[in-house]
Parts: sequence; C-alpha cells; structure tokens
Amino acid sequence: MKFMNRTAIALFVSVLAGLPGAALAQAGHDTHHPATPPAQVEQMPAPTPPSGQMSAMQGMMPEQCRAMMQAMTPECMGAMRQMMQGGMMQGMTGAPDAGIAQANESLPDFTRAYVEAMDAMHAPMMDGVMADDPDVAFVRGMIPHHQGAIDMARIVQQYGNDPQTKEWAAQIIDAQEREIAEMQAWLATNAGDAQAALARTGGTVWSADEGGNSISAIDLGTGSVQTVSIPVAPHNVDLTPDGKLLLAVGDPAAEGDHGSGGHGHGAEGAAEGQLVILDPQNVSTPKAIVAVGSHPAHVVADRQGRAFVSLAGGDEIAVVDLAKAEVIGRIATGDYPHGLRLSPDETELYVANVEDGSVSVIDTQALSEVARIPVGAAPVQVGFTPSGAQVYVSLRDENRVAVIDTATREVTGKIDVGPNPIQVIATQDGKFVYVANQGTEAEPNDTVSVIDTATGQVVKTLTTGGGAHGVSASADAAFVFVTNIVDDSVSVIDVARQEVVSTVPVGDRPNGIVYGGPTR
Repeated sequence: MKFMNRTAIALFVSVLAGLPGAALAQAGHDTHHPATPPAQVEQMPAPTPPSGQMSAMQGMMPEQCRAMMQAMTPECMGAMRQMMQGGMMQGMTGAPDAGIAQANESLPDFTRAYVEAMDAMHAPMMDGVMADDPDVAFVRGMIPHHQGAIDMARIVQQYGNDPQTKEWAAQIIDAQEREIAEMQAWLATNAGDAQAALARTGGTVWSADEGGNSISAIDLGTGSVQTVSIPVAPHNVDLTPDGKLLLAVGDPAAEGDHGSGGHGHGAEGAAEGQLVILDPQNVSTPKAIVAVGSHPAHVVADRQGRAFVSLAGGDEIAVVDLAKAEVIGRIATGDYPHGLRLSPDETELYVANVEDGSVSVIDTQALSEVARIPVGAAPVQVGFTPSGAQVYVSLRDENRVAVIDTATREVTGKIDVGPNPIQVIATQDGKFVYVANQGTEAEPNDTVSVIDTATGQVVKTLTTGGGAHGVSASADAAFVFVTNIVDDSVSVIDVARQEVVSTVPVGDRPNGIVYGGPTR
C-alpha cells in the first residue's frame, strides 16, 4: 500500500507539474492552452490548497487521474498538499525561471543531477497519463517514472558513499529496467504503440539546431526532448564511434543569430568556425572548443580519436586530435567541401564539393587527396553502403543522386529523386538509401525518396515536414530520422512500414542529425 500511495502521489504531482498556475485556479480550463501569467504579481507566502480547491482541480483531470486521487488515503492527500505548496505558488505568481536557475547553480553536483533527472521525468509522465485508455495511460506514465528511478539510482552510484544505498540502487536499476522492457512489450502488443517500438530500438537522436544555437536530444526510450544552447550555430553533429563524445561544428553563435537557409555558414568576415566537443550526458558544458577554420559544414570521427571537419570557406578538411583538442593537419579538397563520410573500414574519406561538382577521395592515413571524381551539379552529401562498395551522392541542382563504384571510382548511374536533395544515408542492412529533398527557401519540399539498392529505383516517396534536410538511421535498421528545417521538427520513419510514425518538435532550423545507440 505504501508503494501504491507513493506512486499515486508521483503520478498526480507530475500531472499538476504540467498545469499552468492560472489553470489551477480555473477548473475546466484547457490544460493544453495555458493562460498568459500577469506581467507583475506581488509574491505572497505559499498557501496550503484548501479542500475545495483540491476538488476543483479534480474536475480538470482525466478520469483515471481523478480515480487515483480519490483512492488516496488521508495521509497521502496531506503529503501531496505539502508537496504542492511551493509549486502552486510558483505557477500562480509566474516566478522567474532565472532565479531558479541561479539557485540551482549553487547546489552540489549530485543535487543538480537529481533535479535534472526529476525534470526529465515529469513531461513524459504527463504525456503518458493523458492517453485515452486507462491501462495505456498507466503504462505510458510508469515507463518514464521507472526511468526516473533508474537515473536517480545511477546518480547515487556515482556520487554516493554508503554501500547500502549503492546496493539498493543496483536492485532498483535491475528491477526497473526489467519492468520497462515488459511494459514496452505490452504497449507494442496492446496499443499498437510506435513509441514502444522506438523504445525497443532505444538510444538518442541528436539534431543540430542551427537557427537556435542549440542541440536537441530525443530520448527514444521515453520520448522526451531536451534542447540545450551551445556556443556555436551548429550545422552538423556526429558521435565518436564509441559514443563517448558528441561533436558539433558551426560558426560562433551570435546574439540574434537565426542561422542560415541550410548552407550559408555565416557571413564574410565572420569569426573562425569552431568544433565543439561535448559529453552526450552533459551537453550544456563543452569539454573543449577548437577553432578549425572558415565556415565548418560537417564533421565525422574515426576510431583513432580523430575528427575530420569540412571547411566550406577554406576548401579544405581540418583534422583534429580529439584527446588534445587541437588541429593536427589540413587536407586540400575541391571547391566548397560540404558533406563527408568515412568508408566502413575508415581507410578513405569521401567529401562532396558543392561548387565544382566533384567528390574528393581522401586517404585517411596519408591525410591527402588521392582522387577527385566528377559527379554532377552541386553535390551536397555522400553516403556509403555498409559493404563500402558504393557511395550515393546527392546532386542538389539536378534533383538526382549519383552512384559511385568505389572500386573503379566512377559514377555508374544516376537516380531521379525529389527537389533539391540534401542528405543521404543507407540503412545498416544495406537495403535502402533515404534521400531528404529540401526544396528551396521560396518553395520548401517535404519529401524523402526511398531508393531500393538492389534495383537502383525509388520505391517510395514519403511526406515528412517542410524543408527535409538531414538524415540518420538507427543501428538496427528499424528507423530513419529526418530533420525538417522549416517546421523545426524531426520526422521518424518506420523502415518496415515505410511510413512516418512520429513527428517530434525540436529547436529552431534543425540541420544535421545523428543517432546514438543505448548507453544505459
């Protein structure tokens, strides 16, 4: 019973945490359209909510939440009222977030970690319990609840000293992970739930929000999204092969900077572009910032601890030692190098040169260009098949994709796709290549062309969001993720069904995107 009471409190408080202060005072107000708080409100001591007000709040909630509240014991209700005092008053007075943030900065690291874990839990729980079906609402609400418990257990394992708390933490992690897997399987069977399928794939999708000077992280396990400001206007992101570092490249962020249309990379005379090295678990605090050169476009990393950054303004590739956080070499390319990818064995780097219609082939040991392949008008990005036998190249100004045979280093064919194709990627099983068709600023396109690699034909054209730009794929070949720079969103494509199953809001003008596997 004690566990049930605690669970009820957690779920109910999570619901209240998602409601605006004005809505708490107006039973029946639509919680999805919160009222604008007054510009200035005199702060008062936080009152204990009277029983009448508690009853009014019940009328605002989904039926399953009201039932949960009614089932609480008097002791449970009293505890909940105490928990609500500060939160209600903050909502009704429009207490400034800046003050909270400033207070959090003075807290110990472990306290901030606990608070961040709880904050990450609340929104997905709120979304979960809003489901129409009471059983589905319970399960969707409990998955992020359990994940919050796991995150807090990992924090005490990191910072704690007492053997007993660490033993409890290990037990909690084991039990909650098992229950999350069971709940995800139940959702997939009983709710036809796309989120459950994504959760089974697991991991995180990172988008480079160039217009917002930020990076958004989509947790596929819980569906939660966190957007964090970084020091550059990132055009592209990538993970190191071990997943321990997140890399972002772009021009330094400026106040009022709203990014470019996708390929501007700053104005003439702008400050030197940067590579920002981040911890995927703590994106808000860069581990290092490396000045790399003029207008960095894309970045990839190899297993030797090096990053390769294309410099569109310098017609070269900067080679960065990630451990030392310094540039250790530069490689000349064609005119305006943009997208780049490593071969599966990492012996070669292919680079799309937008302005001279070519692809540079770089020897990654000699750090020199060994070939330059003519491909067509405005190549923007390249994508290897898993075998490394072919490279697909988007030709923006031809509305086609060129196919290169890597053995002969010759173009063997071209495939018609949608307007202004930008990024391309092959699924890990090598069956399909996905091409994001961005269109133009005046006429943004919202499609992705799906190429069957066996036939070399487009077998499906999917509708995503406005300005389809970046593409990444999950390691299990189950999902493809597409950034939409006009709609500020990421579309999730189910490969087996060949359809968009989810659209996730992210930061302003997302460009590059990368999938990272589960780390828990």
